Amino acid sequence: MSKKRFVALVSAAALVSAIAIPAGAAPRTKSNFALKGEARGLELAIAGQGVTLGLALAQSDSTPRALGVGAGQCELLGAEADPTQLPCSDDNTARSEYPGDPGSTDLICKGGLPAPLGDVIKLDAACGSSKTTFKRGVAQTVSQGKVASLSAKLPVGLSLVPLDVDVNQVDQIVDTLTQALAPVLDVAPAEVREVLEGVEETADDTTDDAQGVVDGLLEIIQGLDATDALKIELGISDSKITRKGSLISSSSEAAGAKIGLIGLPGVGTKDELLQAADPLTNGLVIIEVGTSRASASVNKATAASSSAASAAIVTVRVRDITKPEPTYVEVSVAPGETVTVLAGTPAESTITAADSTTEQGPGSASAVADAVRLHLLKGVNGGVELGIAGTTAIATADIEEEEVAPPVVKGRPPTTLPLTGAQDMSIIALVMLVAAAGVLVLRRRTNNN
Repeated sequence: MSKKRFVALVSAAALVSAIAIPAGAAPRTKSNFALKGEARGLELAIAGQGVTLGLALAQSDSTPRALGVGAGQCELLGAEADPTQLPCSDDNTARSEYPGDPGSTDLICKGGLPAPLGDVIKLDAACGSSKTTFKRGVAQTVSQGKVASLSAKLPVGLSLVPLDVDVNQVDQIVDTLTQALAPVLDVAPAEVREVLEGVEETADDTTDDAQGVVDGLLEIIQGLDATDALKIELGISDSKITRKGSLISSSSEAAGAKIGLIGLPGVGTKDELLQAADPLTNGLVIIEVGTSRASASVNKATAASSSAASAAIVTVRVRDITKPEPTYVEVSVAPGETVTVLAGTPAESTITAADSTTEQGPGSASAVADAVRLHLLKGVNGGVELGIAGTTAIATADIEEEEVAPPVVKGRPPTTLPLTGAQDMSIIALVMLVAAAGVLVLRRRTNNN
């Protein structure tokens, strides 16, 4: 056998040996991600008592794990409420999770607030829904919170008409009521005085009758107290985690609200001077809050991130009570700006328009659309504080390498045991090649001898 043939044979044996013995496998990548979103329709507080209405929450991670909550009514939530221990009403709250209960898109509804808020605020049905699924390797969820409408009866009439005069001074009482009611009712002072003097004529000049006049006047202005001082139509809040290709997104949306303050009565007969009116259509102040949105996304393959947010736009309209026909003056409120309307009156109200912020960085993104803040009817038992249409979204991701251990190649079983089953043919081929090389070497030596 020539030297060249021998070298080629040994090289072939080495090649087969390299194939037969696997090297350490190349490292593979693993994507870790987490997303969270939240939308709050309305946060309301009166005299230190508060409630959060229309909550939607969604979160998911690469465990895989997901949680969704849709609530119509909760206790007033703080900035960092624990999603697993939310103080929400079981009657209108839906929860879903993976692994676990997948939930449903069907709304769970019930109305009414507990005392003492329920004594002041009439709440129509509050609802929640939540559904979680596991699709294409990602736990996805969508939640919704909804409140139809609510209204508050506050002693607006008595606050707008302070009776701090001596009951014996009937003329002064009439003057005070005339000055207070004429602009609120959008009628001429003479019309108000005509009604009030009609009450005055029913009494004599005695002290008891003077008190009777006061009582009669109070009865007249009870019409304002019998109407809704505040009425709110609230939009739907939703939050969801979704996947499209390698992109996983958290998105939240709160559909805003329409708010009316003090429905202005019309003018009819003497007994109907203070008839009720709808604050949302004929209010002294009408406030419209638009939709807020926040979203954050990560690419599970590259960890690239992005975010976007848009705060709710606020429109404030104030009734021009100097005009006989219903006429409204629009007050502009820029993002982040604070304005006050009806200053110096019991109906004074302050509105702070919302702003939005976004952040992006390597493997993380966040978006926040702040809630619109309102302090309404400040002179009526401290007023009503509202936060409307706040949304947030957060997403994080990182890519890590995992070392994969090479497979263990089992050696030949001990010769004392029988060989069964299929064998590794590459090892057999290697042995045969080495043996053939040995035979050729021996033959060459024999021939040389």
